[in-house]
Amino acid sequence: MNDPPMEAPRGYFDDALNDEMMAQSQRAQDLSSSTASKLPSACGPAPLQGPRKSKFMEVNVDGDSSEYAEDLAAFLHHPSPNTRFNTRSRSSTCSTTQTESDSDSVNASGTPIFSLHPRLYSLALLILIAFPLLFDTGWLGIPGTSVIGASAGVIRNSDAIEEDGAGRLRQKRADTDTDVCNRWAGQSALVNGTIYLYGGHSTQEPGQKENTWTNDFLTVDLSKDWEISAPTVQGLPKPSGPPAVANGYLWHTYDSLYLYGGIVSDSPPALPDPYSLWEYQIKAGKWVEHSNPKTSAGNNSEPGNQPVMQAGEGAGISIPELGRGYYFAGHYDRFTTPGWSIDTNRTYLKALLEFTFPGHSNDAVQDLAGGKTAGSDGVWRNVTKGGIQDTARFPDRADGSLVYVPGYGEQGMLLSIGGGTEFSFVSFNPKTGFDA
Repeated sequence: MNDPPMEAPRGYFDDALNDEMMAQSQRAQDLSSSTASKLPSACGPAPLQGPRKSKFMEVNVDGDSSEYAEDLAAFLHHPSPNTRFNTRSRSSTCSTTQTESDSDSVNASGTPIFSLHPRLYSLALLILIAFPLLFDTGWLGIPGTSVIGASAGVIRNSDAIEEDGAGRLRQKRADTDTDVCNRWAGQSALVNGTIYLYGGHSTQEPGQKENTWTNDFLTVDLSKDWEISAPTVQGLPKPSGPPAVANGYLWHTYDSLYLYGGIVSDSPPALPDPYSLWEYQIKAGKWVEHSNPKTSAGNNSEPGNQPVMQAGEGAGISIPELGRGYYFAGHYDRFTTPGWSIDTNRTYLKALLEFTFPGHSNDAVQDLAGGKTAGSDGVWRNVTKGGIQDTARFPDRADGSLVYVPGYGEQGMLLSIGGGTEFSFVSFNPKTGFDA
Protein backbone atom coordinates (compact mmCIF):
# COMPACT_ATOMS: atom_id res chain seq x y z
CA MET A 1 0.00 0.00 0.00
CA ASN A 2 1.34 3.41 -0.89
CA ASP A 3 1.94 5.90 1.83
CA PRO A 4 -0.45 8.81 1.85
CA PRO A 5 0.99 11.96 0.34
CA MET A 6 2.82 14.21 2.73
CA GLU A 7 0.71 17.18 3.71
CA ALA A 8 2.46 20.50 3.29
CA PRO A 9 2.67 22.61 6.44
CA ARG A 10 0.00 25.28 6.71
CA GLY A 11 1.29 28.55 5.23
CA TYR A 12 4.30 26.97 3.58
CA PHE A 13 6.07 28.99 0.90
CA ASP A 14 9.45 28.78 -0.66
CA ASP A 15 11.76 30.96 1.50
CA ALA A 16 13.96 32.20 -1.31
CA LEU A 17 11.03 33.17 -3.48
CA ASN A 18 9.29 34.77 -0.53
CA ASP A 19 12.33 36.94 0.20
CA GLU A 20 12.54 37.93 -3.48
CA MET A 21 8.86 38.88 -3.59
CA MET A 22 9.15 40.99 -0.47
CA ALA A 23 12.07 42.82 -2.02
CA GLN A 24 10.07 43.46 -5.18
CA SER A 25 7.18 44.75 -3.09
CA GLN A 26 9.46 47.26 -1.42
CA ARG A 27 10.84 48.38 -4.81
CA ALA A 28 7.28 48.78 -6.10
CA GLN A 29 6.40 51.02 -3.16
CA ASP A 30 9.52 53.17 -3.73
CA LEU A 31 8.70 53.45 -7.46
CA SER A 32 5.10 54.43 -6.75
CA SER A 33 6.16 57.15 -4.30
CA SER A 34 8.77 58.53 -6.69
CA THR A 35 6.37 58.64 -9.63
CA ALA A 36 3.52 60.16 -7.64
CA SER A 37 5.74 63.01 -6.44
CA LYS A 38 6.38 64.07 -10.03
CA LEU A 39 2.67 64.33 -11.02
CA PRO A 40 0.23 67.16 -10.25
CA SER A 41 -1.84 66.40 -7.15
CA ALA A 42 -5.08 66.67 -9.12
CA CYS A 43 -4.11 63.57 -11.08
CA GLY A 44 -3.95 61.34 -8.00
CA PRO A 45 -1.50 58.47 -7.56
CA ALA A 46 -0.01 57.20 -10.81
CA PRO A 47 -0.28 53.52 -11.69
CA LEU A 48 2.83 51.39 -11.85
CA GLN A 49 4.57 51.57 -15.21
CA GLY A 50 7.50 49.96 -16.90
CA PRO A 51 8.28 46.59 -18.49
CA ARG A 52 6.43 43.51 -17.33
CA LYS A 53 8.43 41.52 -14.76
CA SER A 54 6.78 38.20 -14.10
CA LYS A 55 7.77 35.93 -11.21
CA PHE A 56 6.52 32.46 -10.50
CA MET A 57 5.88 31.05 -7.06
CA GLU A 58 4.43 27.65 -6.30
CA VAL A 59 1.67 27.12 -3.80
CA ASN A 60 1.12 23.45 -2.95
CA VAL A 61 -2.48 22.89 -2.01
CA ASP A 62 -3.49 19.24 -1.42
CA GLY A 63 -6.95 18.14 -0.50
CA ASP A 64 -9.44 20.88 0.37
CA SER A 65 -7.94 24.12 -0.87
CA SER A 66 -10.44 26.23 1.05
CA GLU A 67 -8.48 25.89 4.29
CA TYR A 68 -5.61 27.82 2.74
CA ALA A 69 -7.76 30.73 1.60
CA GLU A 70 -6.62 32.90 4.49
CA ASP A 71 -2.94 32.31 3.68
CA LEU A 72 -3.51 33.15 0.02
CA ALA A 73 -5.45 36.26 0.94
CA ALA A 74 -2.65 37.34 3.26
CA PHE A 75 -0.15 36.82 0.49
CA LEU A 76 -2.13 39.06 -1.86
CA HIS A 77 -1.54 41.92 0.60
CA HIS A 78 2.22 41.57 0.00
CA PRO A 79 2.32 41.42 -3.80
CA SER A 80 4.87 42.09 -6.43
CA PRO A 81 3.87 43.78 -9.68
CA ASN A 82 2.22 41.50 -12.23
CA THR A 83 2.56 38.36 -10.14
CA ARG A 84 1.65 35.14 -11.97
CA PHE A 85 0.29 32.18 -10.02
CA ASN A 86 0.84 28.54 -10.94
CA THR A 87 -1.48 26.57 -8.70
CA ARG A 88 -1.59 22.82 -8.43
CA SER A 89 -4.13 20.79 -6.48
CA ARG A 90 -4.45 17.05 -6.00
CA SER A 91 -7.79 15.32 -5.66
CA SER A 92 -8.57 12.07 -3.85
CA THR A 93 -8.27 10.22 -7.16
CA CYS A 94 -4.63 11.24 -7.31
CA SER A 95 -5.10 13.31 -10.46
CA THR A 96 -3.45 16.66 -10.59
CA THR A 97 -5.11 19.84 -11.87
CA GLN A 98 -2.90 22.74 -12.84
CA THR A 99 -4.08 26.26 -13.59
CA GLU A 100 -2.18 29.41 -14.37
CA SER A 101 -3.41 33.01 -14.26
CA ASP A 102 -2.29 36.59 -13.92
CA SER A 103 -3.17 38.52 -10.81
CA ASP A 104 -4.39 42.10 -11.02
CA SER A 105 -1.73 44.77 -10.79
CA VAL A 106 -1.66 46.49 -7.41
CA ASN A 107 -0.37 49.74 -6.08
CA ALA A 108 1.92 50.26 -3.17
CA SER A 109 -0.89 50.09 -0.59
CA GLY A 110 -2.00 46.67 -1.87
CA THR A 111 -5.17 47.93 -3.61
CA PRO A 112 -5.73 46.13 -6.95
CA ILE A 113 -5.52 48.25 -10.09
CA PHE A 114 -7.82 46.40 -12.47
CA SER A 115 -6.65 46.23 -16.08
CA LEU A 116 -7.24 44.09 -19.16
CA HIS A 117 -4.64 42.70 -21.48
CA PRO A 118 -4.60 44.61 -24.81
CA ARG A 119 -5.52 41.42 -26.59
CA LEU A 120 -8.73 41.25 -24.55
CA TYR A 121 -9.60 44.79 -25.62
CA SER A 122 -9.06 43.79 -29.25
CA LEU A 123 -11.23 40.69 -28.86
CA ALA A 124 -14.03 42.67 -27.20
CA LEU A 125 -13.95 45.29 -29.95
CA LEU A 126 -14.06 42.59 -32.64
CA ILE A 127 -17.11 41.00 -31.03
CA LEU A 128 -18.92 44.36 -30.75
CA ILE A 129 -18.43 45.02 -34.46
CA ALA A 130 -18.76 41.57 -35.99
CA PHE A 131 -21.57 40.00 -33.96
CA PRO A 132 -24.36 42.48 -34.93
CA LEU A 133 -23.33 42.12 -38.56
CA LEU A 134 -24.04 38.41 -38.37
CA PHE A 135 -27.68 39.22 -37.65
CA ASP A 136 -27.84 41.20 -40.89
CA THR A 137 -26.91 38.08 -42.88
CA GLY A 138 -28.34 34.63 -43.25
CA TRP A 139 -25.48 32.95 -41.32
CA LEU A 140 -27.39 32.80 -38.08
CA GLY A 141 -30.70 32.23 -39.81
CA ILE A 142 -32.16 35.25 -38.01
CA PRO A 143 -32.88 38.32 -40.13
CA GLY A 144 -32.35 41.58 -38.31
CA THR A 145 -31.73 45.27 -38.74
CA SER A 146 -28.23 46.47 -39.45
CA VAL A 147 -26.65 48.59 -36.74
CA ILE A 148 -24.26 50.16 -39.25
CA GLY A 149 -25.58 53.31 -40.92
CA ALA A 150 -29.25 53.99 -41.59
CA SER A 151 -32.03 51.52 -40.90
CA ALA A 152 -32.76 50.94 -44.56
CA GLY A 153 -32.20 48.31 -47.19
CA VAL A 154 -33.70 46.09 -49.82
CA ILE A 155 -37.15 44.82 -48.93
CA ARG A 156 -36.78 41.14 -48.19
CA ASN A 157 -38.78 38.43 -49.89
CA SER A 158 -41.87 37.76 -47.86
CA ASP A 159 -45.23 36.14 -48.24
CA ALA A 160 -46.71 39.46 -47.09
CA ILE A 161 -45.28 41.43 -50.04
CA GLU A 162 -46.40 41.42 -53.67
CA GLU A 163 -45.58 43.39 -56.81
CA ASP A 164 -48.25 45.51 -58.45
CA GLY A 165 -48.70 46.03 -62.18
CA ALA A 166 -46.29 48.99 -62.23
CA GLY A 167 -43.45 47.01 -60.62
CA ARG A 168 -43.96 48.56 -57.18
CA LEU A 169 -43.84 46.46 -54.00
CA ARG A 170 -46.83 46.60 -51.73
CA GLN A 171 -48.33 44.68 -48.86
CA LYS A 172 -50.58 41.80 -49.82
CA ARG A 173 -54.23 42.08 -48.97
CA ALA A 174 -56.07 39.45 -46.98
CA ASP A 175 -58.06 36.79 -48.77
CA THR A 176 -61.74 37.54 -49.36
CA ASP A 177 -64.00 36.29 -46.60
CA THR A 178 -66.41 33.70 -47.98
CA ASP A 179 -68.55 33.54 -44.84
CA VAL A 180 -71.06 36.35 -45.42
CA CYS A 181 -74.84 36.66 -45.19
CA ASN A 182 -75.65 37.93 -48.70
CA ARG A 183 -74.01 39.17 -51.90
CA TRP A 184 -75.56 41.13 -54.77
CA ALA A 185 -74.91 43.68 -57.58
CA GLY A 186 -71.36 42.48 -58.21
CA GLN A 187 -69.46 42.02 -61.46
CA SER A 188 -68.94 38.48 -62.80
CA ALA A 189 -67.39 36.58 -65.70
CA LEU A 190 -67.25 32.93 -66.76
CA VAL A 191 -63.80 31.96 -68.06
CA ASN A 192 -62.58 28.43 -68.79
CA GLY A 193 -65.05 26.76 -66.45
CA THR A 194 -64.55 29.19 -63.54
CA ILE A 195 -66.87 31.98 -62.42
CA TYR A 196 -65.03 35.09 -61.21
CA LEU A 197 -66.94 37.42 -58.86
CA TYR A 198 -65.72 40.94 -58.09
CA GLY A 199 -67.02 43.65 -55.76
CA GLY A 200 -70.67 44.45 -55.31
CA HIS A 201 -72.43 44.43 -51.95
CA SER A 202 -72.19 42.01 -49.06
CA THR A 203 -73.53 41.94 -45.51
CA GLN A 204 -71.95 40.43 -42.43
CA GLU A 205 -75.06 40.43 -40.27
CA PRO A 206 -78.86 40.54 -40.75
CA GLY A 207 -80.31 44.02 -41.24
CA GLN A 208 -76.98 45.62 -42.19
CA LYS A 209 -77.58 48.84 -44.18
CA GLU A 210 -74.18 50.58 -44.33
CA ASN A 211 -70.65 49.60 -45.38
CA THR A 212 -71.90 47.01 -47.84
CA TRP A 213 -69.68 48.00 -50.82
CA THR A 214 -66.69 45.69 -51.26
CA ASN A 215 -63.80 44.86 -53.53
CA ASP A 216 -64.12 41.17 -52.65
CA PHE A 217 -62.73 38.78 -55.24
CA LEU A 218 -63.92 35.18 -55.43
CA THR A 219 -64.11 32.19 -57.75
CA VAL A 220 -66.49 29.26 -58.17
CA ASP A 221 -65.07 26.18 -59.92
CA LEU A 222 -67.77 24.74 -62.17
CA SER A 223 -65.68 21.70 -63.07
CA LYS A 224 -66.35 20.15 -59.66
CA ASP A 225 -69.59 18.95 -58.09
CA TRP A 226 -71.05 20.87 -55.17
CA GLU A 227 -74.37 21.26 -53.39
CA ILE A 228 -76.53 24.27 -54.23
CA SER A 229 -76.76 25.07 -50.53
CA ALA A 230 -72.96 25.03 -50.16
CA PRO A 231 -71.12 26.01 -53.37
CA THR A 232 -67.33 25.73 -53.38
CA VAL A 233 -66.50 29.44 -53.23
CA GLN A 234 -62.82 30.35 -52.95
CA GLY A 235 -61.71 33.73 -51.65
CA LEU A 236 -58.87 35.35 -53.62
CA PRO A 237 -56.67 38.14 -52.21
CA LYS A 238 -58.47 41.49 -52.08
CA PRO A 239 -56.74 43.81 -54.55
CA SER A 240 -55.24 47.05 -53.23
CA GLY A 241 -55.89 49.08 -56.39
CA PRO A 242 -59.27 48.35 -58.02
CA PRO A 243 -62.13 50.24 -56.33
CA ALA A 244 -65.04 48.86 -54.36
CA VAL A 245 -67.86 49.21 -56.90
CA ALA A 246 -71.24 47.70 -57.73
CA ASN A 247 -73.27 47.54 -60.95
CA GLY A 248 -70.30 47.77 -63.30
CA TYR A 249 -69.11 45.05 -65.65
CA LEU A 250 -66.28 42.49 -65.87
CA TRP A 251 -65.22 42.00 -69.49
CA HIS A 252 -63.08 38.97 -70.23
CA THR A 253 -60.84 37.28 -72.76
CA TYR A 254 -59.56 33.76 -72.21
CA ASP A 255 -56.56 35.16 -70.34
CA SER A 256 -57.68 38.37 -68.61
CA LEU A 257 -60.54 40.16 -66.86
CA TYR A 258 -61.23 43.89 -67.38
CA LEU A 259 -63.20 45.89 -64.80
CA TYR A 260 -65.25 48.73 -66.27
CA GLY A 261 -67.63 51.17 -64.58
CA GLY A 262 -69.66 50.80 -61.43
CA ILE A 263 -70.93 52.90 -58.55
CA VAL A 264 -69.02 53.67 -55.36
CA SER A 265 -70.58 53.66 -51.91
CA ASP A 266 -73.42 56.03 -51.06
CA SER A 267 -73.75 54.84 -47.45
CA PRO A 268 -71.45 56.14 -46.15
CA PRO A 269 -70.83 58.41 -49.18
CA ALA A 270 -67.53 57.88 -51.04
CA LEU A 271 -65.86 59.95 -53.77
CA PRO A 272 -64.97 58.20 -57.05
CA ASP A 273 -61.42 58.40 -58.41
CA PRO A 274 -60.59 59.34 -62.00
CA TYR A 275 -61.34 56.29 -64.06
CA SER A 276 -58.69 53.62 -64.73
CA LEU A 277 -59.26 50.32 -66.46
CA TRP A 278 -58.15 47.48 -64.17
CA GLU A 279 -57.00 44.23 -65.77
CA TYR A 280 -56.67 40.95 -63.87
CA GLN A 281 -54.18 38.63 -65.56
CA ILE A 282 -55.51 35.19 -64.76
CA LYS A 283 -52.36 33.12 -65.24
CA ALA A 284 -50.11 35.59 -63.37
CA GLY A 285 -52.74 36.17 -60.69
CA LYS A 286 -52.17 39.94 -60.56
CA TRP A 287 -54.00 43.21 -61.26
CA VAL A 288 -52.63 45.78 -63.74
CA GLU A 289 -53.82 49.40 -63.92
CA HIS A 290 -54.37 51.12 -67.31
CA SER A 291 -54.75 54.73 -66.26
CA ASN A 292 -56.13 57.77 -68.12
CA PRO A 293 -57.76 55.90 -71.02
CA LYS A 294 -58.81 57.94 -74.11
CA THR A 295 -61.20 57.17 -76.95
CA SER A 296 -60.33 56.72 -80.61
CA ALA A 297 -62.38 58.00 -83.53
CA GLY A 298 -64.26 55.50 -85.67
CA ASN A 299 -67.52 54.62 -87.36
CA ASN A 300 -70.58 56.35 -85.83
CA SER A 301 -68.49 57.64 -82.93
CA GLU A 302 -67.62 60.84 -81.18
CA PRO A 303 -64.25 62.49 -82.01
CA GLY A 304 -61.21 60.70 -80.62
CA ASN A 305 -58.91 61.56 -77.70
CA GLN A 306 -61.78 62.05 -75.25
CA PRO A 307 -61.39 60.76 -71.67
CA VAL A 308 -63.24 57.54 -70.96
CA MET A 309 -65.80 58.16 -68.22
CA GLN A 310 -67.10 55.68 -65.71
CA ALA A 311 -70.79 54.80 -65.96
CA GLY A 312 -72.93 52.67 -63.69
CA GLU A 313 -75.95 50.38 -63.97
CA GLY A 314 -75.51 49.90 -67.71
CA ALA A 315 -75.65 46.65 -69.69
CA GLY A 316 -72.36 44.91 -70.51
CA ILE A 317 -71.21 41.95 -72.57
CA SER A 318 -67.95 40.27 -73.61
CA ILE A 319 -67.36 38.72 -77.05
CA PRO A 320 -63.91 37.12 -76.71
CA GLU A 321 -64.09 35.50 -80.16
CA LEU A 322 -64.27 39.01 -81.66
CA GLY A 323 -61.82 40.43 -79.11
CA ARG A 324 -64.24 43.11 -77.86
CA GLY A 325 -66.31 44.17 -74.89
CA TYR A 326 -69.35 46.48 -74.88
CA TYR A 327 -71.15 48.60 -72.28
CA PHE A 328 -74.49 50.09 -73.22
CA ALA A 329 -76.28 53.09 -71.62
CA GLY A 330 -76.31 53.46 -67.80
CA HIS A 331 -75.89 56.80 -66.02
CA TYR A 332 -73.47 59.37 -64.63
CA ASP A 333 -73.81 60.92 -61.16
CA ARG A 334 -71.68 61.91 -58.16
CA PHE A 335 -71.00 58.26 -57.32
CA THR A 336 -69.54 57.51 -60.75
CA THR A 337 -67.91 60.77 -61.85
CA PRO A 338 -65.30 62.85 -59.93
CA GLY A 339 -66.34 66.46 -59.34
CA TRP A 340 -70.02 65.87 -60.02
CA SER A 341 -72.07 68.42 -58.09
CA ILE A 342 -74.56 67.18 -55.54
CA ASP A 343 -76.99 69.73 -57.02
CA THR A 344 -76.77 68.19 -60.51
CA ASN A 345 -79.29 65.50 -61.36
CA ARG A 346 -78.25 62.08 -62.56
CA THR A 347 -77.74 61.86 -66.34
CA TYR A 348 -78.99 58.77 -68.16
CA LEU A 349 -77.18 57.53 -71.26
CA LYS A 350 -77.81 55.83 -74.59
CA ALA A 351 -74.21 55.59 -75.81
CA LEU A 352 -72.52 52.28 -76.66
CA LEU A 353 -68.93 52.09 -75.35
CA GLU A 354 -66.72 49.60 -77.19
CA PHE A 355 -63.37 48.24 -75.94
CA THR A 356 -61.12 46.32 -78.31
CA PHE A 357 -59.01 43.88 -76.31
CA PRO A 358 -55.20 43.99 -76.58
CA GLY A 359 -53.87 42.02 -79.53
CA HIS A 360 -57.12 42.16 -81.52
CA SER A 361 -58.11 44.08 -84.63
CA ASN A 362 -61.19 46.24 -85.35
CA ASP A 363 -61.72 47.87 -88.76
CA ALA A 364 -64.39 50.18 -87.31
CA VAL A 365 -61.69 52.12 -85.41
CA GLN A 366 -59.48 54.55 -87.32
CA ASP A 367 -56.38 53.78 -85.24
CA LEU A 368 -56.69 50.10 -86.16
CA ALA A 369 -57.33 50.52 -89.87
CA GLY A 370 -55.48 48.19 -92.21
CA GLY A 371 -55.53 45.19 -89.87
CA LYS A 372 -53.60 46.78 -87.00
CA THR A 373 -54.08 45.26 -83.57
CA ALA A 374 -54.65 47.00 -80.26
CA GLY A 375 -51.72 47.54 -77.90
CA SER A 376 -51.51 46.52 -74.26
CA ASP A 377 -53.96 49.28 -73.22
CA GLY A 378 -56.62 48.27 -75.74
CA VAL A 379 -58.60 50.73 -77.88
CA TRP A 380 -61.85 52.57 -76.98
CA ARG A 381 -64.67 53.79 -79.25
CA ASN A 382 -67.74 55.73 -78.05
CA VAL A 383 -70.59 54.93 -80.45
CA THR A 384 -73.33 57.60 -80.24
CA LYS A 385 -74.56 57.99 -83.82
CA GLY A 386 -75.47 54.50 -84.88
CA GLY A 387 -78.66 54.66 -86.93
CA ILE A 388 -81.62 55.83 -84.85
CA GLN A 389 -79.44 56.08 -81.76
CA ASP A 390 -79.26 59.88 -81.96
CA THR A 391 -82.99 60.37 -82.35
CA ALA A 392 -85.79 60.91 -79.86
CA ARG A 393 -87.11 57.46 -80.68
CA PHE A 394 -84.08 56.00 -78.96
CA PRO A 395 -84.59 56.56 -75.18
CA ASP A 396 -81.95 56.97 -72.49
CA ARG A 397 -81.89 54.07 -70.07
CA ALA A 398 -80.16 52.10 -67.35
CA ASP A 399 -80.61 48.66 -65.78
CA GLY A 400 -81.23 46.90 -69.09
CA SER A 401 -79.53 43.82 -70.53
CA LEU A 402 -77.38 43.16 -73.58
CA VAL A 403 -77.30 39.93 -75.60
CA TYR A 404 -74.96 38.90 -78.42
CA VAL A 405 -76.50 37.03 -81.36
CA PRO A 406 -73.75 35.41 -83.50
CA GLY A 407 -74.30 34.64 -87.17
CA TYR A 408 -76.55 37.63 -87.75
CA GLY A 409 -74.68 39.71 -90.29
CA GLU A 410 -70.93 39.65 -90.79
CA GLN A 411 -69.95 39.78 -87.10
CA GLY A 412 -73.25 39.15 -85.30
CA MET A 413 -75.65 41.51 -83.57
CA LEU A 414 -76.10 43.04 -80.11
CA LEU A 415 -79.64 43.04 -78.76
CA SER A 416 -80.67 45.44 -75.94
CA ILE A 417 -83.67 44.46 -73.85
CA GLY A 418 -85.45 46.53 -71.22
CA GLY A 419 -84.15 49.25 -68.92
CA GLY A 420 -85.44 52.65 -67.96
CA THR A 421 -84.94 55.73 -65.80
CA GLU A 422 -86.21 56.77 -62.42
CA PHE A 423 -89.25 58.23 -64.18
CA SER A 424 -90.08 55.73 -66.96
CA PHE A 425 -89.33 52.29 -68.38
CA VAL A 426 -88.37 51.30 -71.89
CA SER A 427 -91.07 49.39 -73.74
CA PHE A 428 -90.16 45.71 -74.04
CA ASN A 429 -91.33 45.70 -77.65
CA PRO A 430 -89.78 46.79 -79.95
CA LYS A 431 -86.28 45.80 -78.96
CA THR A 432 -83.08 47.64 -79.95
CA GLY A 433 -80.42 45.96 -82.09
CA PHE A 434 -76.86 46.96 -83.09
CA ASP A 435 -74.97 45.37 -85.95
CA ALA A 436 -71.55 44.61 -84.46
